[in-house]
Amino acid sequence: MLQDELKSLLEDQRLYFKKQQETIDREISSEIRLDIPLAVILTGIRRAGKSTLLKQLMKDKSEVGYVHFDDPRFSAFEVADFYKIEQIWPNIHQFQFDEIQQIDGWESYVRQGLERGNRYAITGSNAKLLSLELGTLLTGRHITHEVFPFSFREFCRFREQNASLDSFQEYLAVGGFPEFVAYDIPRYHTELFKDIIQRDIAVRNGIRNVQELTLVALHLLNNIARPYTLNKLAKSYGIKSVNTVSNFVKFYEDSYLLFSVPKFDFSFKKQQVNEKKIYAIDAKFAQQNSTQLQEDTGRILENLVFLEIRRKTTQIWYYKKNHECDFIYQLDGKYHAVQVCHQLNADNLARETAGMQEAMEDVELASTTFVTTKQSEDLHIADKKVACIPFFEWAK
Repeated sequence: MLQDELKSLLEDQRLYFKKQQETIDREISSEIRLDIPLAVILTGIRRAGKSTLLKQLMKDKSEVGYVHFDDPRFSAFEVADFYKIEQIWPNIHQFQFDEIQQIDGWESYVRQGLERGNRYAITGSNAKLLSLELGTLLTGRHITHEVFPFSFREFCRFREQNASLDSFQEYLAVGGFPEFVAYDIPRYHTELFKDIIQRDIAVRNGIRNVQELTLVALHLLNNIARPYTLNKLAKSYGIKSVNTVSNFVKFYEDSYLLFSVPKFDFSFKKQQVNEKKIYAIDAKFAQQNSTQLQEDTGRILENLVFLEIRRKTTQIWYYKKNHECDFIYQLDGKYHAVQVCHQLNADNLARETAGMQEAMEDVELASTTFVTTKQSEDLHIADKKVACIPFFEWAK
């Protein structure tokens, strides 16, 4: 890029960086340090608030070089142009680079800049791209944090509400994407879905059949909290290669659109070959891009519980033998089990408790919990007390 052209573009973005936005302190804020000699990477789905979070963390720093590369005016930007930025801002040594994966070879510049004493806070919307690039020249020179849409706790703080059944119902209706929580933008989730499919997945991975890519994603969004297999997905949409569907699912996961959860087994190999269950990044996002979820409170609740667990750990499974327990997860070396049910009643109590009991017999569990919409009581399973807790109490 010509230096004068770049200078004008940087000044335009600098004005945006200084603009104040309505926000809250995110839960992950306390974990992020910008004073360390490592590249600080924030990754997560588009519009989860990564850039705003970094702006918030940098508000007390006098000089920050802000560049957002997901801007068509940067289409001609090359690695050598990073050094032109330093020439334009000779006194700046703290940089915030948003969506840096758009620039091929960026990691070589960042490593060299770290060695010269510069500090970099970086965002990206694709976990795979960042991990591949970080694994080459930035091994041992970076620390990565995941940013999700608002949790229920963050939603309540943003809306200045207490955790209650009413605030939970609002969270169900609105979801966690910060912009939508703040402004209730029409068609927000459907447009976001299109952006992720087309820009983060199709363009970056050279996918020609965007219709197939879209249909498989919509199928999975319609079937959150349900098991899937690659073979069945391929047959359902007439896709000849199972590898194509496998790649699609990886792309959805890399962009944080969807998450696959394997069946629990102490054998890692068996975990990989068994059916997996699928969950979405945000329950409202899934509803708005689905024709089957509008009234299915049970599956929506299960997705919300998954997200709360996923914020804590990536070690998550579902348990199934004769009966099913929705989640087993590992945290600090210990296993925990959670069973999710919109409302326990005479028709489902035996089935739901049987699934938990099987999990308790097979796995040494540090805790066992039933999460419901509004029920609160103690259950007794295999001579042990198991708490039954409303989501708004469990997640607060």
